Order: sequence, then C-alpha cells, then structure tokens
Amino acid sequence: MNIDKEGDRERLLRENGLAFFGAITASVSHELNNIISIIDQTGGLLDDLLAGARHGRPVENERLQRIAESIACQVKRGEGVIGHLNTFAHSVDHQVQEFEINQLVGNITELTRRFASLKRVHLETQPFDTPVTLQNNSFLVQQAVFLCIKQLLASAEREDTITVSVEDDRSGVRLLIKAEPSRLKTDDLDLHYLELLTGYIGGTIELRDGSGAVVFELMVPHWRDPDNP
Repeated sequence: MNIDKEGDRERLLRENGLAFFGAITASVSHELNNIISIIDQTGGLLDDLLAGARHGRPVENERLQRIAESIACQVKRGEGVIGHLNTFAHSVDHQVQEFEINQLVGNITELTRRFASLKRVHLETQPFDTPVTLQNNSFLVQQAVFLCIKQLLASAEREDTITVSVEDDRSGVRLLIKAEPSRLKTDDLDLHYLELLTGYIGGTIELRDGSGAVVFELMVPHWRDPDNP
C-alpha cells in the first residue's frame, strides 16, 4: 500500500471512511430488521388470540401481558439502536469537535457488538473512572477503534473476549483494544492505514503481542488544533 503522496492519503481516508460508515449502517439495518420481525411475529400471535376470542376461546390476561411486554421490550431495543446510530451519524458534522471519550467508546462498541455476536465473541468495555473530554476528530477515533476490533475478530473464536478499555494521563487518552486469548497472527497485519488514520488525529497506534493476549494501544491527544485537523 503506497500512501506516501498527500492525494493518496486523502483518497484512502475518504474511501475507508465511507466503507466504515457503510459497514455500521448496514449492521444497524440488519439489527432493526430483526427487531421489526420480532414485533411482526408477536403482532401475528396477538391477531391469532383475538381471532380465537371472537370464536369464543378465552384469552388469558397473563398471556396478553407477556405479549405487551415483549413488544415494549423490542421497541426499547430499537430506540437504543437508533440512538447509537444517531450519535454516530453526528460524529461527521465537524472535523474537530468536543466529545467525552467514555461515551464515544461505549457508542462505537455497541454499534460493533453485532459483528462480535455473529462469531459468538464477548465484546466488553472498561471506561475510565471519571469523564474525559477530548477535542478531536470523533469519527476517525471511532474508525480506529472499529478497525482494531475488526482485526481481532478476524482470528477470534467462539467464547473469546475482546475488551476496549480507556485510560487517561497527561500525554493523552490511551485506548487498549485487547483480545484474550491471543490468536492473531501479528506478522500478517498491515498497520499502514491504521498508522495513517491515527496520524490524522495526532495519535499513535502500537501492537503488542504476549502474555496470552494481543493488544492494540491507541493514543489520542486531549486536544487537536481545529485549524489543522
């Protein structure tokens, strides 16, 4: 991958950014379709019960209550999915904007959860113990986290665990995306795009492999000059 020229770098960021946005929205559409299908099936059951009632078959109040609770549960689930997508969509409003890193990591992790669920992999977060506000490109930060998770998922197996944790110190925020146990073949990885991506947010990316785990360490500065994103 030749990314030495400025035009090539801009093109890669644009193309990969669109691919990232598309992957997230496609995953959300699948999730919403599943929710709608469950509500539709539950509504069909309700129609069957009402049809039976018209023919003199009694309907148990407890069963109606369970149906109502099931529909309400799926509606709440759908509202949560849409809320996460809405937050994600607004991350492209500005190249540099203020955001709270624990919330950002939690949001992109929730949007990525379906990718992990398809492989029966546990995806967890460990937020920092206090809120940490950054001024940076929130879209690119999320993209970097997503790509790290995606790389780890490629070699993960059923019941493996991927954890995204947040640490804060004077040099910036440290995001640790860790897979346990370690199954990633680190020699086969191409980190050039991740390095390009993190360079645009003024950060760094490092891959550590050992002690039964493989870890992407993503450093993000607290502040990025809005006039030089």
